[in-house]
Amino acid sequence: MGETPVSAALSPPQTSVSDASRLDKLPRLSPRQVRIFFWLLAIALGAAQAWATRFTMNPDGISYLDMGDAYWRGNWHMAINAYFSPFYSWILGFFMKVLRPSPYWEYPLAHLVNFLIYLAALGCFEFFLRNFIRSRRHSDENARKQGNVTLPEWGWWMLGYALFISASLQLITLRSITPDMCVAAFVYLASALILQIQAGAGTPRTVLFLGIVLGFAYLAKAVMFPLALVFIAVAACCARNVRQDVRCAAIAGFGFLLIASLFITILSRSKHRVTFGDSGSIAYEVYVNGIDQFVPASGSLKHPVNKIYDMPPTYEFGGPIGGTYPLWYDSTYWHEGIRPYFDLAQQFHAIAASLLTYSGQFCSAFLQLNATVALLVLYLIAPRPSACLKCAGASWPLLVIGLAAMGLYALVYAESRYFAPFIVLFWLAAFCGVHLPDSRGLVRTIAVVVVAVSITSIAQSARSTWLDGHSAPDYHRLATALCDYGITRGSKLAVIGTEPFGKSGAFSARLAKAQIVAQIRRSDLFWAAPAITRAEVLQALARAGVQAVLASDLPTSADLSTGWHRLGTSPDYIHVFGRDDQ
Repeated sequence: MGETPVSAALSPPQTSVSDASRLDKLPRLSPRQVRIFFWLLAIALGAAQAWATRFTMNPDGISYLDMGDAYWRGNWHMAINAYFSPFYSWILGFFMKVLRPSPYWEYPLAHLVNFLIYLAALGCFEFFLRNFIRSRRHSDENARKQGNVTLPEWGWWMLGYALFISASLQLITLRSITPDMCVAAFVYLASALILQIQAGAGTPRTVLFLGIVLGFAYLAKAVMFPLALVFIAVAACCARNVRQDVRCAAIAGFGFLLIASLFITILSRSKHRVTFGDSGSIAYEVYVNGIDQFVPASGSLKHPVNKIYDMPPTYEFGGPIGGTYPLWYDSTYWHEGIRPYFDLAQQFHAIAASLLTYSGQFCSAFLQLNATVALLVLYLIAPRPSACLKCAGASWPLLVIGLAAMGLYALVYAESRYFAPFIVLFWLAAFCGVHLPDSRGLVRTIAVVVVAVSITSIAQSARSTWLDGHSAPDYHRLATALCDYGITRGSKLAVIGTEPFGKSGAFSARLAKAQIVAQIRRSDLFWAAPAITRAEVLQALARAGVQAVLASDLPTSADLSTGWHRLGTSPDYIHVFGRDDQ
């Protein structure tokens, strides 16, 4: 038997008139129907996750709530913070001030704010995806003229929204009270404006608006300051000539500084040095140099945490930093004097850890292995996979932005909620490389792959929401129990544990409006110590002005006979100084 030529094997099969008529009668998905369906689906899944996790809280959330309160009551000394950026706290503080929720509804209200920001991010993504698909039409037409097929328009809408839902509800999530959803919204909006500039539709007003968007993105998270430079450089390179490049960069830079400069000035004056935020340097100290996040140890510290007992290590930190838990509210104060340093072995370890995180992201069956496999399949069945890579390179603005952000995080610490919007840009740019020979079988293959990726992504997001289950108001119950022991607004508390979060920690103290001002960092050493040692530690805490000590996760051998009382029906305990049964 003779061999079939490769060109003949790859050429489009001849379709008869009857076949063509049958193809015309096949139902086609309308982009408008796809968009409406995914909008409703995104809203429903987002609302379900926000409701399921409405009573949850996280460490960053406590600090942002404290900051929001400080801004809206005019306590500028406490509000200005070089570790946590202000934009998200402004939003949270506004809703807290206007609606004045009871302690029971305070955390659910924060999750409602998260959901509203999620809806805003959905609108920004719609604007981005609309511009992205518009920018694809010219290259798709050229591909068809050359006898190739790409993703259909409905496929881009379906894939785009599936990736958005997955990134928002699996990677960022509405469980965490963090500004990452705000950042995602600004990233999508800025990327859409860059696509307009690349398409030649960018006016000076568009470029100025890009700078303003990037300025607000910086106010949401300090890492967007260096990334804003990447956005502006990409926008400038999208201009048509060198003169327009310079003009574009200047206008966008002006818009960025218009928004960011005031906060940078205030922050720099408060720190007595030029800075746009110290979260990056502290992250480098912690994740690369190995400095303790809460109680740093260094001879160069300007404000060392006051150690009031050696073993078990016990610390007092009642001032001058405010917040429910001062050690976390503004880490820059407690780390001041430490300078991050470069060590090749430490840097290599940090990069390796980040690459492991990224590989888990791309290769986990519960995250985005579906998109990875789908892309590889479509590339490998192409006659020339290298040509697919070249076609994907045409979407270089999205690739540059996505890879630059992921590379920046890889140097220090990569967490899924940080790079979530950038991985969406990366995937869309990568799927732009799909160019296959025009045949009915390959057209159907593309459609099947896109639908499969979308369905599995949505299923994973729904599974994630389902696993979140139904949160209970445990923190409110503990706060109510604290009130029964005289813990009210302004009370000074101590906690036992490495990180003072959880039911009998900062999460409950925030609702009781109390402040954690001291900490026994080694729970195991405290409970294993002789009774006389434990008594001495408690006396040291009392001299430091502590009114009560909170303890959770007690070992079964813990001695609770000397003044410890159970908080309601929880496994948490309190020791109140000055009670008769102490």
